[in-house]
This record gives sequence, C-alpha cells and structure tokens, in this order.
Amino acid sequence: MKKVLISIVALGLIVSSFLALSYFDFSDIEGTITITLIDEIGDTISSKNYEFDSEDNLFDILEENYELGCTDSGYRLSTDCEPKLVGSRVLLKIGDLETDWINSYIAIYENGEYSMLGIDNISINDEDVFIFEYKLVGGDN
Repeated sequence: MKKVLISIVALGLIVSSFLALSYFDFSDIEGTITITLIDEIGDTISSKNYEFDSEDNLFDILEENYELGCTDSGYRLSTDCEPKLVGSRVLLKIGDLETDWINSYIAIYENGEYSMLGIDNISINDEDVFIFEYKLVGGDN
C-alpha cells in the first residue's frame, strides 16, 4: 500500500512539474522580423533579422538596435522619442537613415504594403518584413 501511495504522489509531482513548465514557457522568443533601411538613392543601408517577444513592439526593436531621432513639437529632429499626448511618434532618423520632415520623410512598408499606421500603432508578427525608406515629399522616389 505504501509503494502505491508513493508511486501516485511521485506521478502527481511529475505531471504537475510538466504542466507548470509548459505553462511558464521560459523561452521569450515569439518570432523574428526583418528590418530593412533604404536611403535616398534607393540603396539598402541595412537589412537584419531581429527576434522579439510578446512584450516588444516595432518601436522597441528599433530603439534597441538603432540610434533614433524623432520630431519635437516644432517637427525638428530630437533624440527625445517619448510618446506625445496625441498621435504617434514621428521618426526622422533610424541609424544612418535621416530625413527633415519638410522635404522628405521615412515611409514604412509592412510585408510590401505601405503602412497607413504610425510607428506606435504597428503590430508585429512572426516573419514580418518592415522596410523603412527615404521618400521625398511629393516626389517619385
């Protein structure tokens, strides 16, 4: 009787340990995205893959891997990229890719489609491809 009771308790511990480890997945990786930067003459400056977890957003990944510049209240370049009260942050600089917002801007493409969302509103999914491309205001590039 004692052996049966010990076996049941041991089996219960093994099953509960397995369930606990399955529930608390210690792997933070949710997926991988690709980020490509294209300059004013159409050359690729950078194209890299980045792993992300469920807590990350596109801005976080950019901030961790590139020097960023955003607009201030007068739409001038600022290293302060804190979210403003209304709307989304406006990126003027990602690494070596830089615009002035008056004559040029950084267009965002998600999986080949022009994004109509600001950087703070874009969700990320495994295997997404993001292209940040220098564009002239009213231009053809």
